[in-house]
This record gives sequence, structure tokens and C-alpha cells, in this order.
Amino acid sequence: MVAFAGRYARALAELAGRDPKRLEALASELDLLAQVLGSDARLLGFFASDSVKREEKDALLTTLAGKAGLSDLARRFLGVLVDNGRVAALPDIAAAFGELKDAALGIVPAEATVAVRLTEGEVTGLRSALEKMTGHQVRLSVTVDPEVLGGARTRIGSRVYDGTLRSRLETLRRRLAEAR
Repeated sequence: MVAFAGRYARALAELAGRDPKRLEALASELDLLAQVLGSDARLLGFFASDSVKREEKDALLTTLAGKAGLSDLARRFLGVLVDNGRVAALPDIAAAFGELKDAALGIVPAEATVAVRLTEGEVTGLRSALEKMTGHQVRLSVTVDPEVLGGARTRIGSRVYDGTLRSRLETLRRRLAEAR
């Protein structure tokens, strides 16, 4: 992540306030902008170019904002990024803003690694169990890694809960080695 992304995200979060709906909407807008602008090198080059007049950039910003249905705050923020030559950092800024939004709303990020793809019901059950355990709403991301063999390894903040078959087999192997 770019060092200044957090500063831009914090400034935007301060302007957005504490309204959960507004924070969610703004995070969605930033994610959309990051996808659109991050996937088009020509568009990034246009906004980064010193040879393009400010009026032309403003016209394209207005068009983009209209087509994407951006709020006034998101449009103005994008203008600030264009003025400061920071449009390329939009994906990092969007990620940092998402973290700030989650913290403000009391949402805890969690990562689970499993051996096979989970059904929606299993993901919902895992999320519910983690929410009960933490007492907070959980934003869960699940990755598949066949190396875990079975079970799940879950990370919430700096805590890791390892209930994988691989770790249990390793524990059993150590205990058997010690018993010799």
C-alpha cells in the first residue's frame, strides 16, 4: 500500500462522518472507481498527463461521475486526486477507506483458509460462529488451500485459530516422536 493512501482515506472518512449508510455508499463508490480507473491504463495516463488541460480533465470527471452515479463528495474527492496526481493510488486509498469504514462500524475482518470450497450455508455458519465468538460483526474472506487437508485456519486480527487437519496431524506426529 502506498504510504499516503491512509492519509487520503482518513481525510475522506472525516468528511463522510459516522453515518453507516453514507460510509457504505462511499466505500462502494471508491471500489467502483478503483476498478474502473485501475483497469484502464489510458484513463490513468490521461489524468496523470501534464499536457492535458484541467478543463478537459474536469469534463471527463463530470462524465465519469454522471455515468457512475457518484455522490458529490466522491466526485470532489476524485477531483482532488486528479489535482494532486494521485489517481493511480485509488485502489490503495479505497482499501484503506474500507478498513476505516469497517472500524467505524465495528466490523472485524476475518480470513479463513479451508481445504475445499465452502457452500454459502457453510460460510454463513462460519461467519455466525465467529460473530458469536468475537461479539462483533465479521467481514469474512474465505480462501481455498488444499494443503490444509481439512478443517479451517481462521485469522481475526493477530489471533490465529488453527483447526486444520494438517496441524492436528503435526501435533500427533510430535507427540508420537516424544513418546519414543
